[in-house]
Amino acid sequence: MLRIFVLALSLVFYFPAVHAESSAQADFWSALKAGGKVLLVRHAEIDRSFGDSFLLDDSCFSEKNLNDEGRAQAQAINQQFKTHAIAIEQVLSSPHCRTKDTAELAFGDYQVEPLLRLTKALTVEQANENLKQVRQMIGNYQGKKNLILVTHRPNIGELALIRVEPAEMVVLQPLGDGLFDVVGRLQLP
Repeated sequence: MLRIFVLALSLVFYFPAVHAESSAQADFWSALKAGGKVLLVRHAEIDRSFGDSFLLDDSCFSEKNLNDEGRAQAQAINQQFKTHAIAIEQVLSSPHCRTKDTAELAFGDYQVEPLLRLTKALTVEQANENLKQVRQMIGNYQGKKNLILVTHRPNIGELALIRVEPAEMVVLQPLGDGLFDVVGRLQLP
């Protein structure tokens, strides 16, 4: 009898958590489906055993690059965007190879945006100036479709005040005057 009670009690606590998670996912996709949002995407998982996070290398050899898990994460984003029929205005990526590869695998076409470069690889002054310009870009976005920005954990942390994991996405609602609200976030399993 005690086992049945414990099982019943565990189900009571389990199902609300599952419902809350699915509700948050539904809200995330609904916000993007409505359009006019800006989506911050942290690059997918990287091979941490080789390469330098701060370098820019046209050959990508000396940089940190996506590993197999990272490529699968980016492809999962691509599949979810197709499944939910999310309209995209433009995809901008940091010039680092791991962000460009994430952008290409997840969204196809993209353009390199130097303002999205890893802030830790810049002087404090340049990092602050880049973040200021990106805040303006986000807050003043007025497109009907969604603007996607593929960048790095420190950049997203400074912009949205959220610590994100590899391939995690944060939806922002532009408010004008360089201001925006965080609408939701999602990391695919």
